[in-house]
Amino acid sequence: MAQELIELFRSVLKEELQPVHERLGRLEEGQQRLEENQLRLEERQQRLEERQQRLEERQQRLEERQQRLEERQQRLEERQQRLEEQQQRLEERQQRWEEKLDNFLIETRSHFKKIEEELAEHRRMFELLSNDWRNAKIDIDYLSAKTGKHDAEIHQIKKRLELQQL
Repeated sequence: MAQELIELFRSVLKEELQPVHERLGRLEEGQQRLEENQLRLEERQQRLEERQQRLEERQQRLEERQQRLEERQQRLEERQQRLEEQQQRLEERQQRWEEKLDNFLIETRSHFKKIEEELAEHRRMFELLSNDWRNAKIDIDYLSAKTGKHDAEIHQIKKRLELQQL
C-alpha cells in the first residue's frame, strides 16, 4: 500500500508536475531563444558599433579632407589675389611703357623733322657750293687758258726781244 501510495503520489505529482515540466521546458526553450537572440543582438550591436566606428573614422577623414581642401582653396585664393596684383602691376608697367613709347615717338618725329629740315638746308648749301664750285672751275679754266695764252705771248715777246738783241 505504501508502494501504491508512492506510485499514486508519483502519478499525481507527475500529472501535476507535467504541465510545470512542460512549462519549464518551454521556459527553458524560451530562455534558450532569448539567450540566442541576446547573442545575435550583441553581435549586431558589435557590428553596429564597428560600423559606427568606421563611419566616425570616415567622417574624420572627410573632415580632414575638407580641411585640406579649404586650406588649398585658401592658398588658391591667395595665389589668385597675388596674380591679380601682378597683373595690375603689369598693366601699370605696360601703360607707362606705352606713355614712354608715345613720348619717344613724338620726340623722334620732332628730331626726324629737324634732321630733314637740316638735310634740306644742307642740300641747298651743297647745290649753292656746287654751283659756286662749277663757276669757280669755269673761271679757273678760263683764267688758266688766258694764262696759257699770256705765257705763249710772253714767250713770243721774249723770243722777239732776244732776236732783236742779237
